[in-house]
Amino acid sequence: MASASVIIAIVAMALSIGLSQARTHPTDIEALRELKEAIDPSSIYSTSCLGSWDFSSDPCDALSSTVFVCGFQCTIAADQTLRITSISLDGSGYTGPLSPYVGNVSSLQLLDISNNAFYGSIPDSISRLVLLSQLDLSRNSFTGSIPTSIGQLSSLQLLSVSNNLLEGAIPASINSLVSLERLYVFNNRLSGNIPAMDKLDQLRFFDASNNLLSGSVSASLPPSLMQLSLRGNRLQGSLPDDLISLQELEVMDLSSNSFCDAVYGALFQLPSLQQLNLSNNKLTAITIPEAVDGGSSQLVAVDISYNRIRGQLPLFLVEMKRLSALSLRHNFLSGAIPIEYGLKAVASLIGAQPLMRLYLDGNYLMGEIPAPFLTIIPGGIAASFVDNCLLSCPLTLPFCQGGSQKSHSQCKDFNSVP
Repeated sequence: MASASVIIAIVAMALSIGLSQARTHPTDIEALRELKEAIDPSSIYSTSCLGSWDFSSDPCDALSSTVFVCGFQCTIAADQTLRITSISLDGSGYTGPLSPYVGNVSSLQLLDISNNAFYGSIPDSISRLVLLSQLDLSRNSFTGSIPTSIGQLSSLQLLSVSNNLLEGAIPASINSLVSLERLYVFNNRLSGNIPAMDKLDQLRFFDASNNLLSGSVSASLPPSLMQLSLRGNRLQGSLPDDLISLQELEVMDLSSNSFCDAVYGALFQLPSLQQLNLSNNKLTAITIPEAVDGGSSQLVAVDISYNRIRGQLPLFLVEMKRLSALSLRHNFLSGAIPIEYGLKAVASLIGAQPLMRLYLDGNYLMGEIPAPFLTIIPGGIAASFVDNCLLSCPLTLPFCQGGSQKSHSQCKDFNSVP
């Protein structure tokens, strides 16, 4: 009777012979094997994609069997071999480094290992995947920097490294990704300036929120942008005039930075802009646009709260017919609340969307509450007028609840300051 060691040797030889006849390209098989071996076995469950990978079978030929049931896709190459074109792992919490062998899967077009616990650096070998159109490494624990060599992936349309622990700068080589449409680097520890992106004329979505980026907004953002989110960084200085070149922009979020000086009126006239968030900065004024066309404005929500805005409530904002949410809370606004604000709230302006949210609390507004507000039924609007200098704000009104008005001395001291 053969010994156990002899049986094992025979089985290993049989497997080797079987895989030598595999239709899947041997380099791809090796890369899959190395990818799995780099991962902590205790994080690979039998019901997961990697749990089904059994290299006693040909990966691409076994996709319809009980092994290699998910995690990648194959296609027939010109030489009739099967090549792996997509690696998309399930979010099962795989733990370990990403094997550099993944850079050897030369036909790869999609690599998605998001929603796991991969750690260590992003392997530089990814830059060899020149056919890659989608790279999603988000929601892992990668450290180190974004490789400069990533700029070699000229076919890349989606790049997401969000929700990791990455540090260093966004590499300038990003500007070489001429096919890029979506760039997500938010929720990391990235620092330095925003690099030039003037060559990315396909870029639609750029989100670098919640990092440590400094300097000002790059004056070379591509005009193709539809969504720009840079909230929660250390950006400073005046809002650059070049922002008005973003004619296709629908969402702009620059909140929780240190931008100063005025919000220039032209920003409100961007033809496609629907949401504008400049809250939690150091802005000091809102300038009036040269020409206001409230009927053509697409703005639905404006938030400029928690700044240092002085002056009176701007009338042009409530002339925007689609505007339904406005927050100017916690600034230094003064003067009376214009009756137009009340008319906008009760939909008395023909063809206009009524204000559904209006937050003016924490300012120095004076005088009486405009009569239209007194007719609003409970629940008709989410609003707050507390912590101002209003003559009367009865607690029977929902927007007067939750706080009192400033003291007479506070209001007097504010108005005495030149």
